[in-house]
Amino acid sequence: MSNTIFTKALCAAAAIAVTATGFSASANAQSRTVRTAIVDYADLDLASDDGQATLQGRLKGAVRQVCGSYDPKNLVDAQDHGVCMTEANASAQRASVTIMAAAKSGKSVQTAMVISN
Repeated sequence: MSNTIFTKALCAAAAIAVTATGFSASANAQSRTVRTAIVDYADLDLASDDGQATLQGRLKGAVRQVCGSYDPKNLVDAQDHGVCMTEANASAQRASVTIMAAAKSGKSVQTAMVISN
């Protein structure tokens, strides 16, 4: 009998935790800021290794620019910065794939690197 009470209490605690997380995520979604960076690559020969390396360097610079600096002593800042870097790197990778595919097909393309947090 005490096992059943414990199980019900555990389920109730789990439901409350999920609900609180949902409210928290909803509140965070409303206060998100969107940051963008412009990376010029029209001057690069993307068929060459040097051009591709330069593009990757510019994308890495854009990631650093978008995410900025943070206070490593502030746990929230450090966590937010880590999330930003993860999202920005993923966005930069998607942009790179899009740009390289367009370059191989001989078309120029504009793509966006968008990071929200």
